[in-house]
Amino acid sequence: MRQLMDFTKLYTGEKGFIILIGLISLIAGLTFLIWTLRAKPGLIRTLEIIAILAIGLSFAWQIKIVVERIHLLEYGVLGWFVSRDLIRGQSKKLKGIILACLFATVVGIIDEAFQAILPYRFFDLRDILFNSLGGIWGIVLYLIGRG
Repeated sequence: MRQLMDFTKLYTGEKGFIILIGLISLIAGLTFLIWTLRAKPGLIRTLEIIAILAIGLSFAWQIKIVVERIHLLEYGVLGWFVSRDLIRGQSKKLKGIILACLFATVVGIIDEAFQAILPYRFFDLRDILFNSLGGIWGIVLYLIGRG
């Protein structure tokens, strides 16, 4: 991913890259919102979804380091998809939520562990934190959107 980011920055510049990431985030957020609203969740639930989505996107946009911003967003998507697959029946809802949180966190830890052994990458605990926060954000979005 780092090589793709460096390649894109080379041709778009730093500001162009930030604009590109903003557009991708906006498109992803709108796609998620449309996908969720297709289930017709009702006015209050719709407002909750929009609020949580807006809070997460604005938090991600506040992060100064673009790579950490990307970590939050991509793990938000991961958390949403993991939740969709693990949280099925009402009797297993808590178990599914716990497993989804663990999965997103463990994938983030494994990702960082691989980076520790690569010569051109480095291990960062802060990335694990953003991975976990992004995963939790995605899980919360799924739970609210699911009703």
